[in-house]
Amino acid sequence: MSEGERETIAARAGLGRPSGDVDAGIDLIAPPSLGSVRAYADLSSLQAGMETREAYRRYGSQSVALLEEALAQLETPGGGEQPLARATSSGQAALLTALTLVVTGSRKRVVVVRPCYGSTDALVAGPLGNLGVQLTGVDLPLPGSEADGEHAQRVEHVMGEDVAAVVAEVITNPLVGVVDIPAIAAVAHRHRAALIVDATFATPFLFRPFEHGADVVFHSLTKHLSGHSDVLGGVVLARADHPAGNWLDGFTRLLGCGLAPFDAWLALRGMRTAALRIERGSANAAALAMFFSAHERVQAVHYPGARGGCDAELAARLLPFGRGPMLSIELRGGYEAADAFLRQLRGVRLAPSLGDVATTVTHPASSSHRSLSREHRAMLGIGDGLVRISTGIEPVAQLQEEFDVALGGTM
Repeated sequence: MSEGERETIAARAGLGRPSGDVDAGIDLIAPPSLGSVRAYADLSSLQAGMETREAYRRYGSQSVALLEEALAQLETPGGGEQPLARATSSGQAALLTALTLVVTGSRKRVVVVRPCYGSTDALVAGPLGNLGVQLTGVDLPLPGSEADGEHAQRVEHVMGEDVAAVVAEVITNPLVGVVDIPAIAAVAHRHRAALIVDATFATPFLFRPFEHGADVVFHSLTKHLSGHSDVLGGVVLARADHPAGNWLDGFTRLLGCGLAPFDAWLALRGMRTAALRIERGSANAAALAMFFSAHERVQAVHYPGARGGCDAELAARLLPFGRGPMLSIELRGGYEAADAFLRQLRGVRLAPSLGDVATTVTHPASSSHRSLSREHRAMLGIGDGLVRISTGIEPVAQLQEEFDVALGGTM
């Protein structure tokens, strides 16, 4: 499947298609299916309906099915079989579902590759930990350091026969480094563990994990794919030939974490412009990375490939279609400098999320990674002066001017 075909799939996601008598026409946009349950005429029709996903909203709905079909097509590896997809009530629900698909009585340990979203390892250590699931964290070397590139080696060091899954991001949150997914996949499979990939930062337009060894993939639909800060949702996808695929539909129903139909309808609306938004946001992020690199008040810029070495090699090899709309900057002066910078922003908003059509910023130490101790954050390279930027579609010159003013410049 070509890049153009993926963009077309996204642009046409959820559109109504004429069938039968269409003299009166049909709605171009398929309407949301809001009913929570269907009524049936007799027992035979009820029994037939219970085998479908439309009998009860916890099983799914037409709006959800349209979204899942589009997402499965977008994540289909070139020349490979289409994965199975189920939309969930959030990205966290997608991760929870993914883990239930692979954790077993004899394999209860989950290896989480860090840095990553703060709630990823918190979910494993907290609620799932109470059920006997064990967390092993693997802290990757900082991009550009002497140890950079030891991704597979560090994962290999903690593997064993009790490991159910390795969980890794493609582009890390919040340091925006690139993870060697193919190498980690080889390690996981050598130990008969599943590789679960969080592809939220990359999206299917920049990276398809199934092409690089992933067994299960999940996204927070709240972010770039929906793109308007009005949807809370997620999606989990499993390779059709992996055992996880056998459990995906049933476990999603039993967990009760399916996506609501109106959120699915909104997500479809947002996804139709996702390719364009991500293309523009990626170009803006690349330009801003260069802008901040030359600014005296910025101590470091975190952007895929910007730190040279293994980071640059991985970015070139794994992200040939773009580096994404995310970057982070470390400000000289720590917390006080970050607070002053954020207070001076006038149009760019401070928000504990990302992926909006407009540019937003956040302070990871105060939001996504606030559950970690300061010492642990420092070990991962997440300082108090770190600001994460999610670029939108605004003209980059306007963004540069606003950021320069916030940094005390006179541009």
